[in-house]
Order: sequence, then C-alpha cells, then structure tokens
Amino acid sequence: MKLADLMCLIAPLVLLTACGSQPAHGDPRPALLAEPGPEVRAELQQLVSEAMHGVPVTLAADALTKESVLVVERKPQQPRLSGREFGQPVKFQLMLDEEACWLVRLSDGERWALRKATCRPEVSES
Repeated sequence: MKLADLMCLIAPLVLLTACGSQPAHGDPRPALLAEPGPEVRAELQQLVSEAMHGVPVTLAADALTKESVLVVERKPQQPRLSGREFGQPVKFQLMLDEEACWLVRLSDGERWALRKATCRPEVSES
C-alpha cells in the first residue's frame, strides 16, 4: 500500500477523532435565579407565555429560585364536570452555560435566553 493511500485512510479518522475530542463549549447545567427582581420575573413570565403559544401564565414569586424545574399546568378553557384536567403539564428547566441563562422546554429542547436574569448553578443535595 502506498503512503498516499494510507494517508487517505487515516486522515478522516484523525479528523473525526479530533472533532469528537473537543470539549463542549460551556456544557449547560441546571441553574437557579440568583436575583429574581421584578424585571426578571416579568421576563420569565413573558418567555413562559411565549413558549406556551401566547397563553397567559401566572408564576409564583419564587419560581426557579429553589429548584431548576418549573411545571406549568394548563388551565382548561371549559371546566370538566369531574373537576379534573387531563392535559399534560408543560415542564421547563432553567439552564446555565458560559453565554447565558436559558429556559428550556423539556418536551422538545427548545430554549429561550433570559437576558435580564443572573443565574447560579443548582447544587444537588446528595
């Protein structure tokens, strides 16, 4: 086998290995809101509403300050006779990477940047 042929076989493997070994730029990790002032809460509420296709939402004042997961239940348009709503709640998680805080919809991974928020990593209690 010629040296040129050998290089043609090895070069793609080296390139693939090099690309795969690059560290991920700012691996996102679960986060909490560090300073949830009125502007941050308003932005969060607006983003959650946007993520739910414009449906108005009401969030607790301490949302995303104690845990990184936010669960939003859908309010039925017309109450059921049984009093129970059978729709699935929408789950979000606050994530932090080197660039920003992100609100991530867990069902599909779509994310929105929180521009006014300061986040800190969530510390797991284990």
